[in-house]
Amino acid sequence: MGSQHAKGDKASKEEAEKQLRLHAAGIFDGRFTVRFENDDGGAVISLYLEVEEPRSQLPAFLTQALFTPKWMGWRYVITKCPMGYIDAILESTREDDY
Repeated sequence: MGSQHAKGDKASKEEAEKQLRLHAAGIFDGRFTVRFENDDGGAVISLYLEVEEPRSQLPAFLTQALFTPKWMGWRYVITKCPMGYIDAILESTREDDY
């Protein structure tokens, strides 16, 4: 049996990323980024949010504004990460540190 997330039309990666960035920028004041990644279920669009305390829940207004299982047809994941993570890990060009 196939995943329910795989069914239906999907926007292009470029359009889905553009729209998610615009949406997040309109409601989140902190640093964030959008990435397409793969897991055991296939492709997923991920929204990374830098927050002071990743273990804490997002404020209710952010949860209501951001939470949905799919974004423009793509499986969608929100990941809270510590401050500085996006620049240091996700968008770093340094490759000799592992």
